[in-house]
Formats: sequence, C-alpha cells, structure tokens
Amino acid sequence: MKKSLGLLIVTVFMLVFSVACSNESGGESSGEKGNNATGEAGTGPLNVSLTLMGGPKTPDAWVNEALAKDLTDHLDRDVTVEDIFLPSWSDAKTKINLMMSDKSSMPDVLWFWDMNKEYKQWVDAGVLQDLTPYLQSKGQNIINYYNRENLFYSWDPSGKIYRIPGDVSEPGTMTTMIRKDWLDNLGLDVPTTIDEYVDVLRAFTFDDPDGNGKDDTYGISGENLYRAFAPFFYAYGVDVEQFMIQDDGTIKYGSLMPETREVLELLQGLYKEGVIDPRVLTNTEQQDVDDIMANGKIGSIYRWVAFFNPESTYNLAFKEKNPDGEYIAIDPIKGPSGFSSDVPSDAIGWSFLSVTGAAEEPETVVDVIDRMASPETYRLITFGQEGELYTIDENGVYDSKLSVDERNKLGLGNYNWYVQRKDEANLENTPEVNELFAARDKSSRPMREKIFFVKSLNRPMWTEYATDINTLRDETFWGIISGNLPITAYDDFVDQYGALGGDKIDEETNKLYSEQKNQWEEFNAWYDENIEPYK
Repeated sequence: MKKSLGLLIVTVFMLVFSVACSNESGGESSGEKGNNATGEAGTGPLNVSLTLMGGPKTPDAWVNEALAKDLTDHLDRDVTVEDIFLPSWSDAKTKINLMMSDKSSMPDVLWFWDMNKEYKQWVDAGVLQDLTPYLQSKGQNIINYYNRENLFYSWDPSGKIYRIPGDVSEPGTMTTMIRKDWLDNLGLDVPTTIDEYVDVLRAFTFDDPDGNGKDDTYGISGENLYRAFAPFFYAYGVDVEQFMIQDDGTIKYGSLMPETREVLELLQGLYKEGVIDPRVLTNTEQQDVDDIMANGKIGSIYRWVAFFNPESTYNLAFKEKNPDGEYIAIDPIKGPSGFSSDVPSDAIGWSFLSVTGAAEEPETVVDVIDRMASPETYRLITFGQEGELYTIDENGVYDSKLSVDERNKLGLGNYNWYVQRKDEANLENTPEVNELFAARDKSSRPMREKIFFVKSLNRPMWTEYATDINTLRDETFWGIISGNLPITAYDDFVDQYGALGGDKIDEETNKLYSEQKNQWEEFNAWYDENIEPYK
C-alpha cells in the first residue's frame, strides 16, 4: 500500500512538472493562457469552475443558480458556475492532486488545505497564477476584508501571491465558560485568579451545584486536546504546542518551559481529586463534548464563542435539557504572575484558494471570488434571500425560516470557505456575540505576542523530528495528568528532547524567526506599494 501511494505521488508530481514545461508562462505571465492573451475580462459567456468542500455539497441546487445570476448581473455577461465537489476529507487530497496533474482537469479555482508540500510544488511548477495584479484591479472586497498579517502568510518572498486564505478564524474564537446558575446556587463569585478558579471547580464537583442530591457533576471537561486546559496553561503564559518568544528574544518550544511542569502538577492533583471529567483523557472529540455539555453536568469548559448564539446547535441542545441552566463567558484566568490570555488564532488561515493555469481569464476569476466575498453576495449564498428565507428583527437578530434539511436542499453552505466572512455579514452572530468576539480579540493579544507563528513551508528538521518528539510529549503529559506517571517524567521528557532532534529543531526555528522578522519588513514595504493603494 505504501509503495503504491509513493508511486502515485511521484506520478502526480511528474505530471505537474510536465504541465509546467508545456506552459512555462503559468506563474510568470498568466495573461498568455487561453484565447484571452491579456488575461483580462472577456465579453462572451463565462463558465467558471470552483472546487468545493464545505456545506451539504448539494448538486444542481438553488444556490448555484442564485450565484450564477448574481455574477451575470455583476459582470454583465452570461455566467455559469461549475461546482466541483470534493469527496470525503480522507479522499479529497488525492482528488486535488489528480486534478492538478493535468491542465485539462484543473479547475479555475482550487480550494485546498494542509497541503504545503504540494502547494510549493505547484508554485515551483508554475501552474498557479500570481494574484497580485488581479487583486489590485478586481479584489477590493478581498484585500479590504483580509488584514495585512493575513496576506503576509500567503505572500511569496518573490513578491507574488499565489493563494489567498479561504477561511481565517476570528482572532479569538474561544472563551472560558462557566455555569452562572451554579455560581448563584452556591453563592460564589465569578473567579478571576487561578486559585479562585480552582476553588470554584472544586465546589462544582463536591457541593452539589445542581441541587439534585447526587454526586454526578464535574468541575471541568473538554476535548482530548491541550486547549481543554487553556485556562490553566494560559494563566501561566505557556502553550505546549507552540514556539514561544522568550524574554531574551530566542525561541523555545512551549512544552519545555518550566511553567508547563507547574501546570501539569496542578492538573494531576485536580484529576486525582475527581475535579476533571475523566472523559477528557479518553478519545473525546467535538461531538462528544457537545453531548457532554448538553447533559448539563459540567461546571466549566473552554469552548467556542459561537455557543452564545441563541440558535447555535450547541446552545439549543443545552437549553433543551437544562432550561434553567446558564453558561456565561468570563475573562481569562489570571495566573500567579498576573498574566492572563485567551487562545489566539493564527492569522494564516486553515484553507486556501488559488487560481490555476487553466483559467483563461484569471482577472475575471478573481472578480468572481471577490464578488462572492462581498457582504451582499456572501449573505445570499450563505443564508438565502432576506424576507423570503430569513428575517432580521429590530435588534439585529437573524431568524431563518428554514429547517436544516431545507437549507441543505437549497445548497446553502455549498460555497463555504470561499473567503468566509466573520464580520457583520455573518448573520448568525448576534450583536452580543460579535461584541464577545471583539472582546476575545483583545483578551488573546497577550499570548499572541508571545507565540511565534511560523510562516515558512520549508522546515526539514521539524518535519523529520517533530512526530517522535510530540508523541513522547503526549504520552508523558497525559500520563502525568492521569496519575499514571510521576511529575518527574516531565524532567525525563525535557532531557530526551535534544537527543530526539529537538536541538536541531530549535536551531532551525530560531533561524526562521530571524528570517521571518526580516521578511515581515520586506512584506510591509511591498504591501504599502502593491495592496494599500488599491483598497
């Protein structure tokens, strides 16, 4: 099986290389593609093909016709939209590679994620368009929505942009949530410090906060991910999965910082007491946590801000079983030094859009993406027609007239992650939730300033050694929390880090940090000349 997969990857790369050789202008002079020698807009009928991964993937849906009509009116020419639905997550990358192996099968717009190696090959082979001139002429919604930092992570040091983000999270998407009704029942105040937070969690576990006379509650729960314990790690100013900027300007893996040991020891004690839901240490995924929250036996959890939308599935499920229950969002917990922060999202984005060499009118294709990114068209293809499919009340609250099945039948969401807007165009967010997102933007900044988000796609040392290091880290850290390993196991992990290749990773990462700071300066000058004047 491994041999067959290897042969497939080699074959795909050779095919991509052959495409580039037969069309050397792919990345350098994209206007020479197709019948339109300038790459500019034509006047006849236009068919634009889009690879799609989001939403219900409903073929021949109402939303396709609605988008085509919107684009026809916008471009003043007949437009048809060819939806190319990618298969399951496990098979989508294979499909993408096959499409990109030959110009005849390439879409106009490629959506992809987590394919840094392939993306670099496509750029080197010249089969992706430089979007810079088209963003300047037709990309005003895109360049006004994405900020300078967003575009930096998609900027090539050659001075070109071969991709734009398809979806970038809000700067702060998560928050510490706590049961207000339980606080009230027990006469407790909202905790602000780590000591107060621990005391509240213990009370939620042992003092019968729901008043049913049973020992059936836990202080805290979450996914089997380190972010479940963000109120603890972040109070101590550490993220065990990130590279942290030290006071002396060097970079260090968060797992190695002494504060990590302190947090692990604290969590080990709380787990032994029974304050931590044991399901956190099992293979608990997002759907499992949604069910755990809905059952109403958890006092605190680090979870998505979007929960507080009244119509969110998480909120509805919780209120259905706990009509008198109430979660509130609280400010991040302060640690021993007074530091506090929420988890920051990176500015990179997790999915991307590129225009391929198959697009005969790349400028028009960028115009299409930009139109989809406009607030009015985004609302149309995401929520439908106002008045007919949804309403907005006097308080600005969105109310859909459709069931989930009806939304899926119409194909609403088919075009998700084509510049997924997280501002007022996202009607599902109430004004209060938008305010909370803004608050979490501010409260996540302290840690954002401490984390080094790596831009480079070329990290050979990390690629070679990270898997073994992180495997040992996870075995050690979860083993300590569960009590299966003593706290001294952490010291053993730190001692083994260098021998496992950690020293080489540190050297590589510190070099990249220095290079990235210089690159940021170069990018700022480029941005001021090539993007800012065209907004």
